[in-house]
Amino acid sequence: MLRSWRWILFLLLVAATLYYHAPLRLGVLSGLFLWDLLLENAGPQQSEGALASITPSPTVNGVRIESDGRFFAADIYTIKDGTRRAGIVLTHGIIESGKDDPRLVRFARALARSGFVVLVPELKGMKSFRILLSDTDDIVQAFLALADLDAVDDTKIGLLGFSYGAGPTMMAAARPSIRDRVKFVVSFGGYYDPVNVIRFITTGFFEYRGERGFIEPQVYGKWIFFMNNADYVESETDKRVLKEIFTKESKNLKQEAARLVPGLTSRGRMLYELLNSRDPARIDELIGQTDANFRGYLKKISMAAVAPFLKAYLIIGHGSTDPLIPYTESLRLADAVPDQNRVHLAILRAYSHVDPSKERLGIIEWVTIYAPSLLRFYFLVYDLLRQQR
Repeated sequence: MLRSWRWILFLLLVAATLYYHAPLRLGVLSGLFLWDLLLENAGPQQSEGALASITPSPTVNGVRIESDGRFFAADIYTIKDGTRRAGIVLTHGIIESGKDDPRLVRFARALARSGFVVLVPELKGMKSFRILLSDTDDIVQAFLALADLDAVDDTKIGLLGFSYGAGPTMMAAARPSIRDRVKFVVSFGGYYDPVNVIRFITTGFFEYRGERGFIEPQVYGKWIFFMNNADYVESETDKRVLKEIFTKESKNLKQEAARLVPGLTSRGRMLYELLNSRDPARIDELIGQTDANFRGYLKKISMAAVAPFLKAYLIIGHGSTDPLIPYTESLRLADAVPDQNRVHLAILRAYSHVDPSKERLGIIEWVTIYAPSLLRFYFLVYDLLRQQR
C-alpha cells in the first residue's frame, strides 16, 4: 500500500512538473480549450468544461467606456492574482444579445482561464444587425481602456472578432492610433470583400484560388444583410419600401412583396433585383447600378484597404462549410497581408460558421478529413494562447 502511494505521489509530481513547464502547460491548456469548444459548447452556461478543472474561475466586472462623447458598456474577465497578464479585446458578431450571448461569455471565460485579461465591449452596430463605422471607434477605445489596466501587460494586447464583427475589429487594428501597439489580431469566420459575401448569400456560389463550390445559403443571412443595409440607399422612399419588401419576402409573402416593387426608384429596384439574383455573374453589374451611398458603404467596410496596414500578427480561422460567409473570404484576407510570415491561416472542417459542425462522418472521413482539421484547429488555438508570451 505504501509503495502504491509513492507511485501516485511520483506521478502527481511528474504531472505538475509537465503542467508548469511553460510550453507543455500551454499545450495542455490548448487541448482543453479545444475540447471545450468542440464538445462542451452546447452544454449549459454554468458548466465550464475541462478548463475549469485545472484553472481558477475568473471574476467579471462591468465597466463603461467613453467614445466620442458617449459611453458604451463592456465586461472585463480576469483572474485576480496580482500577475500582469496579456490582454485581448473580444468582439461579438451580428447578434441581438451582444456581449451577453452565452457562447461569447463562455469563450471569454475560457480565454481568461487560459491567462488573458479579456474585455468584451457592447457594439451598438453589431447588436442592431449593422456594420457601423462607430463600432470601430468603440473597439479602439476598448483597446486603450484595456491597455490602461494595471493588471494588463500593455505590450501583449490583441483583438479577436467573429463573423461580421471581424471587419470592424481589423479596421480598429489598422487605425494609426493603436496599430503599432496591437500585438495580434484574430479573425474567425470573417469576410474580406462584402461584394463576394453578397454573391454568396444570394446565389450560394463562391470561388478563389481555383477553388469553387456551392453551399445552400441561409435565408436568414440574406435578409439580415439586406434589411439593415437598406439604410444606406439615398432615397428615403426606397428605404421605407425596401424594408417593407424585405420583411414580406422574409415571411415568404412574395406576391405582396412584388406589388411594392413599382414604388421603388430605378436604383432601389437594382437592390431588390440584387437580393433575388441567383446568377453569380450578374452581381457586380447589379451592384454597379445601385446608388452611390450603398456602393460607398460596401467599399468602406471592405478589408481591401485595411489588410495592407495591419502591423499585428494575424490569426485566421474559418469553417469550410460556413453557410453565411464563404471560407474563400479568409483565403483572400490572408493573401492580402504583405508579409506572409505574419499570417497563420487554418480552414477547418470542424466548424461551420462560429459553431461546431454537426455533420456526421464515417470512419474513413473522420480519419482523412476531420482528424487533420482538428490538428490544424489545435495549432490555431495554441498560437492564440502563445501570444501571452
